[in-house]
Amino acid sequence: MDLFTREIVGWQISSKHDKNLVIKAFLDGVMNRDLQKPTYIHTDQGSEYTSQDYTKLVQDFGVTILMSTKSSPWENGFQESFYNNFKTDLGLEFDRFENEDHFLGEIHYTLHNYNHNRIHSALKMPPAKFHANYLETVCKKRGA
Repeated sequence: MDLFTREIVGWQISSKHDKNLVIKAFLDGVMNRDLQKPTYIHTDQGSEYTSQDYTKLVQDFGVTILMSTKSSPWENGFQESFYNNFKTDLGLEFDRFENEDHFLGEIHYTLHNYNHNRIHSALKMPPAKFHANYLETVCKKRGA
């Protein structure tokens, strides 16, 4: 999640919640921002985020890693709030999905809807629109 725009910029799906999953999600987010790296990345202290492979990759990109204090989920409140809303929006009842492809399609749809249609309370508009407005403002200031 880009905390400025509140957009979900990188995501992955896996049957395992491990370092490979978070590495792929991080790289997806960087690729979706045209290789524009974040300044900071904030996570909890799960083993996938503290793994040497993940921390080395993120640091090789020049990104500073910030982590929540153990047993302090509120320090990652933006992400925790998103997950709560995402599960509600997705209607996370596994027996409602016909198969894995249906489940994956619904995840993609829910994330797209969150970024492009759902009004974010802090932004008063969808995150993608806020991002587009910001880029337009920056371009005008630069005379582009």
